[in-house]
Amino acid sequence: MNIKKFGKELTRHFQSGVSYMIPLVTAAGLLTSLAVIFGGQEVWDTTETFWGVVRMIGQTGLGFIVPMISGYIAYSISDRPGLAPGFVTGIVANEMGAGFIGGMVTGILTGYLVNLLKKMPISPKVQTLKSIIIIPFITTAVVGLAMWYVIGVPITAMTEGLTNWLNGMSGANATFLGALLGAMMAFDMGGPINKIAYAFGTASFASGSYAASTAMLLGIGIPPLVMFIATLLNKNLYSDAERDNGKTAMIMGLVGITEGTIPFAVADPLAVIPSIVVGTAVSGGINAFFGVTHQTMLSTFMAIPFTSNAIIYVISILIGGVVGALMVNVIKDLKKRRKEETTELQGEDNR
Repeated sequence: MNIKKFGKELTRHFQSGVSYMIPLVTAAGLLTSLAVIFGGQEVWDTTETFWGVVRMIGQTGLGFIVPMISGYIAYSISDRPGLAPGFVTGIVANEMGAGFIGGMVTGILTGYLVNLLKKMPISPKVQTLKSIIIIPFITTAVVGLAMWYVIGVPITAMTEGLTNWLNGMSGANATFLGALLGAMMAFDMGGPINKIAYAFGTASFASGSYAASTAMLLGIGIPPLVMFIATLLNKNLYSDAERDNGKTAMIMGLVGITEGTIPFAVADPLAVIPSIVVGTAVSGGINAFFGVTHQTMLSTFMAIPFTSNAIIYVISILIGGVVGALMVNVIKDLKKRRKEETTELQGEDNR
């Protein structure tokens, strides 16, 4: 297997792990968000109140992010025999503080070790024990011990360093991270790049690094906003159906669904994708520069009431939306004029 093919395979397995994780994050993240919204900041330190219990349930779910990524990456690689060892070794990674990077590593190691052990010759008399005892036992022991004594130590140090860096970021560093996460969220609208940013932001939220989670969540609704504004600014560049799609995309964006932008991206990727990436990066960068965060898992527009500075947060959203909209319309207008000029020249040649 060449490196390029292996890289694509790993990306697919990682996407699978994140896809299985998303329902967990949605349920646990929303429970945590509701607890903070209705119970205030004191819910973080108590289970004596109703909202404190709701927060505890949500936080418990978020604590399962790393094992779930690990388990389902292993499952994607090696099918059912890799699932249990993937979960257990993911719990080990979580206990060490290795974060979602540790979960990715244990999932990959578990999956490929299980595949290797499947090929192990064994007596037909104990063949039935191979998948339910031998493979899970060997895999869990080998990967778990390797993680604890060897692999996990540098990963944990790196994760702790990254968390401290995120928590201490300000100015240019914060702006760069906010812009980068925004661009990644917009680039493929639910694809592998988006999922990497989503996993990173979610893991940051679970560890209390709200700058990264805010930037990631902010980016969800900007692409639909860009295209909605674009259809309003220059209706001549869009058909009636596209203008209707702009309204639909905006409604989807309000409730945290980026995919309403996909019809525009499919129809004109060279104009739309760079524009929504730039617009979302601008929003994320401006918001991060001013240090605006929120401690919820709510996306772009739904998070407005819970941000540390709602005015700057909204201004960031609007600036990014307008920048992206102007950019896509300029590109579309240039392409339209070029097409018209080409048609005219062809018409003159045919005379």
